[in-house]
Amino acid sequence: MPSYLKAVVVGSATIGGLYVVSYVETMPMTGRRRVMFLSPEYEERLGEQAYREILGSSRLLPQSHPMSQAVARVGHKIAEETDAPFMKWKFHVIEAKEPNAFCLPGGKVFVHTGLFKVLQNEDALAAVMFHEAAHGIARHGAEKISFSLLVYGLLALIFPDYGQISDLMVKLAVDLPFSRKLELEADSIGLRLMARACYDPRASIQMNTSLGQLDKGTQFKYFSTHPPNTIDMENKVPGRFSRDNWSIGPV
Repeated sequence: MPSYLKAVVVGSATIGGLYVVSYVETMPMTGRRRVMFLSPEYEERLGEQAYREILGSSRLLPQSHPMSQAVARVGHKIAEETDAPFMKWKFHVIEAKEPNAFCLPGGKVFVHTGLFKVLQNEDALAAVMFHEAAHGIARHGAEKISFSLLVYGLLALIFPDYGQISDLMVKLAVDLPFSRKLELEADSIGLRLMARACYDPRASIQMNTSLGQLDKGTQFKYFSTHPPNTIDMENKVPGRFSRDNWSIGPV
């Protein structure tokens, strides 16, 4: 490679590296360093747009319905136990057979009626809702977008015709390990919060088992983003979240 081209490559890499470093932040709840290109305000706008679309395309249970009331009770606890000004909490139940739940950026939480078929009690509902809320509090959605921009930007720089690289290869080598890391982090944050709200974190084990049984022969949407084999609840809950260790301090 000619010397001037080397200089261009090195200079571009240096400038790009400095640019990326300027967007590195520390995750307050865990101390983990991460790249974050999206501001909370922009992320909230994305969440609001998705929220309006879901409200316009889904059938919601009335707030007077027992399922909605259960979700509202847990939601009240979530709002009490979190100190995140950018989370404007709202909780809804969608009429849908698929057992699923999710939290949009900005704190809009949806629970499918199908999820209630596998719930043993309100602690189990709290296990799912606090996990989803943890994703929102930790801004995992914005982090995944930032991570994707970084990865595909690097691929474009290193491999100009990186389109030849299979999307599956990138997903297996990069996306899935990263998603697993975020799931484990959401487990940790969610369990701490639900314990502090006086729910039993061991309900997470029951939920993981019940949803895993439903997954036999059918790929539910919940497992497309929440792979059950990546969450070792049996090891995580008893040691760190026993009833004798529920005074956990601030998150």
